[in-house]
Amino acid sequence: MSFFLTIFYLTVLYIRPQDYWEVMVGVPIVNYLAGGAIVFVFLEGSFSKEKLGKSPIPKLVLLFWIWLVVTIVIGKLYIGGAPWVITHFGRVAVLYYLIVLTVDSLPRLKLFIWILLLLTSFLAVDAIVQFYTGFSLLGAQALDRSVAGGESIVKQARGIGIFSDPNDLALYIAPMLAFLMPSFHKRAISKTIMTGVILLIPLITGIIYTRSRGGILAMAFVAWVYMRHRVGLTFSVVGLVMLFGLLMAIPRFGSTDVSHGTAQSRFDHWAYGLGQFRTHPVFGMGYKGFTSQGYHHTAHNSFVLVLAETGAIGTILWISLIYAAGRHIFAMERITRGPPWVPPLSKALEAAMGSWMVAAFFLSQAYGFMLFILLGLITANVNILGQQNLEIGFHWSFRQTRNATLVTLGVILLIHFMVRFLTVLS
Repeated sequence: MSFFLTIFYLTVLYIRPQDYWEVMVGVPIVNYLAGGAIVFVFLEGSFSKEKLGKSPIPKLVLLFWIWLVVTIVIGKLYIGGAPWVITHFGRVAVLYYLIVLTVDSLPRLKLFIWILLLLTSFLAVDAIVQFYTGFSLLGAQALDRSVAGGESIVKQARGIGIFSDPNDLALYIAPMLAFLMPSFHKRAISKTIMTGVILLIPLITGIIYTRSRGGILAMAFVAWVYMRHRVGLTFSVVGLVMLFGLLMAIPRFGSTDVSHGTAQSRFDHWAYGLGQFRTHPVFGMGYKGFTSQGYHHTAHNSFVLVLAETGAIGTILWISLIYAAGRHIFAMERITRGPPWVPPLSKALEAAMGSWMVAAFFLSQAYGFMLFILLGLITANVNILGQQNLEIGFHWSFRQTRNATLVTLGVILLIHFMVRFLTVLS
């Protein structure tokens, strides 16, 4: 029962995101569904220390959740904000833990991925309908955006709630492409490549119709990972260059020079975020503080958003989540005598996580559901493989903390020099 409640919870988030239910119905249905699923997890005995102990990710998610509360309670001295932070990010954290605790067998893992693919296909088809009719099946209206100095208008498909921005919609579609690539799809979640090829068509079309440059780059990354595993590094780079030649024909994708209005404003947001980090290096601006303290735009970069809002400690915790996920994925890829579904699924997870990171570098999705859905799938894989005596889990140590800290410092320096260099060019 808890597994099907988890699927129902996920479906509600995709079809009608939480903001819709609270505004239109006046009842926090999403919160009730999450709470009900948790109750059934305990009643069915699905809660297990072993499921939460093979990977450090469950502990890191909890620490990050706690730190978000700290940024408000201690950083902003606002004790009354704690319940809001707990419940607001809790919707994301609870989904992660539900995946870890209920997706505990290979049949359930395959079914959960299929549900994700079908929900994503619905979003993609909805985007296609909206692009041609102006309105989506869910009532969203296409966004008209001027390009080339206002000389022409480009229509962008979008969704509602958490998908109301075309870029965010593309970010939720792009990682799912990885599970549909022919040799990744076959043996991992299907006996044939045809189901993957058929579903690739609406997903790719949906991303293109969002006109999201970040989403299209994420799609290109999935293609590159697939080509790298199929034909090797050299030919994959050649293929990627050819792919970018085709992508340049897509409206908005070619207008990426640093003097372009949206590009320049994005660098301004990054510079503001770095400035706030220098002012609040320990606790940051507080969870959701980037837009609630007088600045009218978000960071348009997930790393900058976390850095500005949670400070150094929160950012290291967030980077640690991605670092731990990467270690698990590469450990899966090194398994030589495992079940036949392990190699294609590990490569699909690599492409999915990588594409999310590419898109998230240009979008403020640090606390979004997609990252934690992927983290949940990775942790579930660790547990399922552990049942077959294939251990890819590890315990967090000082060495991992040091590595995550070094990565954090490296990305800070990278973004700092990007802002300085590109601002000079503009």
